[in-house]
Amino acid sequence: MTPATASPQGAGEELPERTRWVAQGVSADDVNAELDRLHRAAGGPGRILALARKLNLIVLPCPDRCEQQVEQALDGLGTHTPSRTLVLREHGRDRIDASLAMDCRAPAGAGRVGLCHDRIVLSMDAGRLEHAASLLAPLLVSDLPTVLWLPEPRSAVPDPRLLERGQYVLVDSGAGDYEDLRRLAALAAVIRVHDLAWGRLDYWRAAVAAAFEPGERRSLLSTITEVELRYERQGLQAALLLAGWIAARVGWQAGGLERSNGTVRARVHRADGGEAGFGFAAAECGGGCGGVDRVVFRSRSDQVVVPRSGATSSLRNLFAEALQPQPTFARGYAPAVTAAAAMLDGEA
Repeated sequence: MTPATASPQGAGEELPERTRWVAQGVSADDVNAELDRLHRAAGGPGRILALARKLNLIVLPCPDRCEQQVEQALDGLGTHTPSRTLVLREHGRDRIDASLAMDCRAPAGAGRVGLCHDRIVLSMDAGRLEHAASLLAPLLVSDLPTVLWLPEPRSAVPDPRLLERGQYVLVDSGAGDYEDLRRLAALAAVIRVHDLAWGRLDYWRAAVAAAFEPGERRSLLSTITEVELRYERQGLQAALLLAGWIAARVGWQAGGLERSNGTVRARVHRADGGEAGFGFAAAECGGGCGGVDRVVFRSRSDQVVVPRSGATSSLRNLFAEALQPQPTFARGYAPAVTAAAAMLDGEA
C-alpha cells in the first residue's frame, strides 16, 4: 500500500478544504481507518468539525466519456446533499485501488461547527465488481438511505445484490437511447427509480391532467382516436415516457411501435375495446421544453391541445431533487415506463 496525501484545495467558508489520500492494494478496513484518521486530522485547536451526510451514494461504473460529468455533479454535492459517496470504477489489475477525498467547510468563528463529507473512488477488476455489495458493506453509513446512481442508463449493475442494499436508483433516461426504457422498466419492477427525464416531464403531466379537469373534457377520453406528441429531436424517450403515463392513467393497453416514412406511431387499445394511437413527430424545442413540444388529443369531433408554455426545468436542480428520498419523485413512473417498454417490445 502506497498512500499519498494532497494539500487542501481551498479555505474559508466559500471553498471547502479538501484533503486527499491515494493507495493501491487496499481493503475496506484500510479505507475506514484512513477516513477516521483524516477526520481527526481535519480538526484541531479551535476547530470543531462534524461529519455531515444525508445518504450513502453508490456511483456505478460508467464509460470513460462520462467520468468528467460525474465528477462535476459530485463536486456540487456538499452544497445540497453531503453524502458518503462511493464511486466504483473498473480496471484490469488484480487489486483494489482507492482514492479518498474529504471536503470540510471550516468554522469562521469561535464556537461554530464546520461540516465534512467524503468521497471514495474504488477501482477494481470485473471479478471483484461482481461482489461489490459485500466489498462496500463495511463502508456504508448505517441508518442512512442508500442510493445507486447509474450515470448512463445502459450501464450494468455489476452485482445484483446492490439493488437489495439500495432504496432507490438514480438515472437519466434522457442521456441514453429510447431502447434503454426496456431495461428501466425491468429495474422499476424491483426498485424505485428516480429518473431525471421523469422530473423534466412534471409540467407536461400536470398540464395534461389540468386539460381534462373539466367534466366535459373527461368525457372525450372514451372517444380519443389519436394523441399527437411532438418531441425534441433525439429525445423520443421523453415522448414515449409521457405516452406511457397517459396510457397507464387512462387504462389503455399499449401496443407496438410502427415506423413509416420517418414517422413513428404506437397502437393502443382503449378500455371499451376501441383502438387509438400515439403519433410521434420530432420538433425544434429550442431547450427548456422538458423533451416534449406539444400534445394534442383528437377525438372524432373535437381536440384538446396542450401547448408547451411554461414547460421548463432549467431553473431547477433536478439532480439534487432526484437524490432526495421522497417517493413522490417517482410517483407514476413504474406504470409509465412499463407501458413505454410495451410499445418497444411490440415494435414492428
